Amino acid sequence: MNEYRTTRRGVLAFGAAALAGATTHVTPAAAQAWPSRPITMVVPFPPGGTSDTMARLIASEVGKALGQTIVVENRAGANGNIGSAAVARSAADGYTLLLSGIGSHAINAGLYKSMPYDTVKDFTHITLIASGPNGIAVHPDFPARTLADLVALAKREPGKHSYASSGTGSSGNLAMELFKLKAGVAIEHIPYRGGAPAMTDVLGGQVPVLITNADALLPHVKDGRLRMLAVTSAERSALFPDTPTVVESGTPDVIAVSWTGLSAPAGLPAAMVARLQAETAKAVRGPLKEKLLANGLVPGGISAEAYASFVASETTRWKEVVEAAGIKPE
Repeated sequence: MNEYRTTRRGVLAFGAAALAGATTHVTPAAAQAWPSRPITMVVPFPPGGTSDTMARLIASEVGKALGQTIVVENRAGANGNIGSAAVARSAADGYTLLLSGIGSHAINAGLYKSMPYDTVKDFTHITLIASGPNGIAVHPDFPARTLADLVALAKREPGKHSYASSGTGSSGNLAMELFKLKAGVAIEHIPYRGGAPAMTDVLGGQVPVLITNADALLPHVKDGRLRMLAVTSAERSALFPDTPTVVESGTPDVIAVSWTGLSAPAGLPAAMVARLQAETAKAVRGPLKEKLLANGLVPGGISAEAYASFVASETTRWKEVVEAAGIKPE
């Protein structure tokens, strides 16, 4: 599979944006002096999760390229708001970076009435790191064998069936609510505090339907403990080449990928932006490429202008879904 296909109509559409750098300038001496000490990359989620793993991979590769250690600092809370707000308040000197993503930099703006930062104005968005689809799967005893079957069941028995996600405001929750809106079905949401407990209850038969990152589903689908119905990307996932997309399954306009990127406080000098973007792009398209692809992720590396445009569009899009679905934070 071409690694750029999964989000070709979504995320990477922004790759066509102008590649010209910003007009802010720093002196050559200042550019050469940076970085002269370790850099901190804030991950606004707990250690051990996908975001944390992604940050540590990037920190290692980009740190080597810059000749300085990039220290990963986990500052979790409020679905990513606490760590992100801390970065927004930091100096734009190139020594504080942020692992931005769909939750903290798109969904939260619609989910919370009051935000401690503006996802667009308070950050310098440097580049997309990677993106990947959610997968919709069911317990093997559940009668739906296709997504069309699930839609038919839900319409025949509205409100009877339920789905599990890693929590209210998660990318899976938003993707499933978008699907429900477009398909015109009522399926109850059972939120969990993380993907692991959601997976456990679906595997145990307590909840029949699960939506989560597609790579997390793979081992359980292989051993027959889950049955895949669809993926939420524009095109099929390399991990599940025989599984149709939601659109292929008959529900149009449902394309929803999880994504992570690299950001910094607003006003980061253009020379630093250019170097961080270039080194991150080299990392995700070079030494990290196969690892990302093996986990069903599409490598990023788009320009800073393209990533900023993408973040703005995702913020608007998911705010509309939150409002239409009536989602409230836990």
